[in-house]
Amino acid sequence: MFNFFRSIRLSVILLAVVILLIFLHYLSLLGPVENLFIRILTPIQRPFYSMGASINNFYFKITSNKNYQTESQRLNEEVKRLTIENAQLKSSLEEKISALNQKNYLASSSLEGISAKVIGKNPEPNLQAIILDKGSNDGVRENLPLITENGILVGKISKVRSNSSEAIMINDSRSRIAALIQNDSKTQGVVVGQHGLSLTMELIAKNEPVKEGDLVVTSGLEPTIPRGLVIGKINRIFSEANSSFQTAGIQPLVRVDSLIIVTILKSNYYD
Repeated sequence: MFNFFRSIRLSVILLAVVILLIFLHYLSLLGPVENLFIRILTPIQRPFYSMGASINNFYFKITSNKNYQTESQRLNEEVKRLTIENAQLKSSLEEKISALNQKNYLASSSLEGISAKVIGKNPEPNLQAIILDKGSNDGVRENLPLITENGILVGKISKVRSNSSEAIMINDSRSRIAALIQNDSKTQGVVVGQHGLSLTMELIAKNEPVKEGDLVVTSGLEPTIPRGLVIGKINRIFSEANSSFQTAGIQPLVRVDSLIIVTILKSNYYD
């Protein structure tokens, strides 16, 4: 019992001392004493404060790095998404512009055609052939010509299925196109593909006035291919001394390996 009352009395005394110190602090009567304690405790307090600040900075760096990594990852994903979206929009725009230009060409030349998308390429390494999404159900027949914008000839249908077809490109070694040079003589010959690498116009009479820069077009001698479709420009001429013919190298006006959409020209040959 005595110990209990003594504990209460001690607590009351300590409380009274604390209240008195607070009162004296606000009256600024403890300034000299407080300054003395600060000078005594500063050497001890400084290491603890520095350690606490270091721990706090270390924790901040860890959390900041995690936040930076998360934000960096989010930005990288956003860049990837926008890059893919931009590529898709660009491809779609190019396809629509090409389709519109081909449609305008048909309207201006009174020709009829079937718009087709390129959906693949023949995997055989020695063949230059593409696969189209239109077939016999859409009116596609063998030997019909393929054109792009401005009536540029790029190939000819070689195989037809019900819902798809295959076309050999004009630079394929199997390709043979009856053609003429748009010069005063309307020089005729045959345009032949050179294993996917180039084009040549062969069987040109040696006395024909052929020069570099002349435009080569279809001659209209083939029943399914109309006259005047552009093939390319002559970029070189060569011949053998004992030959009765000369040969002209032809520069195509479009890259046949980058086609997205083409037009298959219809023909009265099948009517």
